[in-house]
Amino acid sequence: MEKLDPRAKIAIIVAFSVVVFLLEDWTTILPTFALAVLLWFLAGLRLGGLIAYIKPLRFLFVFLILAQAFFHPGSTRLWGSPLTVEGLFFGFMLCLRVLTLAFTLPLLLATSSVEEIVLALTRLGLPYRTAYTATTALNQLPVLRADIASITAAQRLRGSAAFGRGKFFRKLRAYPSLAVPLVMSSMRRAALMGAAMDARAFGCSAARTSIQNLRFTSVDALASVSAFVVSCTLVVIDRAF
Repeated sequence: MEKLDPRAKIAIIVAFSVVVFLLEDWTTILPTFALAVLLWFLAGLRLGGLIAYIKPLRFLFVFLILAQAFFHPGSTRLWGSPLTVEGLFFGFMLCLRVLTLAFTLPLLLATSSVEEIVLALTRLGLPYRTAYTATTALNQLPVLRADIASITAAQRLRGSAAFGRGKFFRKLRAYPSLAVPLVMSSMRRAALMGAAMDARAFGCSAARTSIQNLRFTSVDALASVSAFVVSCTLVVIDRAF
């Protein structure tokens, strides 16, 4: 997947992102999730990266499952409690949807450079400024993760055990000490990027050229069409059964 044209990757990601919200039955949502995991490994990404994307979402998954179990309409009570089996299944399907998006959306950034993504978006008709702004914002997510890791490591070196194996509420109380340096470093980085863009006269020329050249080959077309065919097939199966 890494060798595909970024436009083909965008088509695949859009197809999976749209179809995952159109499906209503777990028998079609589960194969969609399996395909998203398969795409992750086809892209040559490591299992550790997969776990790193799942780990921050575990509290969200618990909240979704419990909230749906309590409030989703259902008639089958679980051991006489307010929890319903229908709500548990619905919460589980919501978690599968979120997981599918979590595995699919980072594929573009993980397998393509920022320059390639910007060029692909401009070739698709998006204005350069908009494409660059959106891509730069998405590209900052791994940088923020690295900043969080370095800040928490610094906190541990200073004797703080809140970000290690501390209790959950203790971690919540310690997060302000993480947010302040994170915001400051982000503002400093934004100022440096703005100065660099001004120094390079960003946006002064309407017609831009690029040293890179994208080629949309037959393999890219086949991958894009296959993604939409698979998505449409899953929707048809979901509606039929």
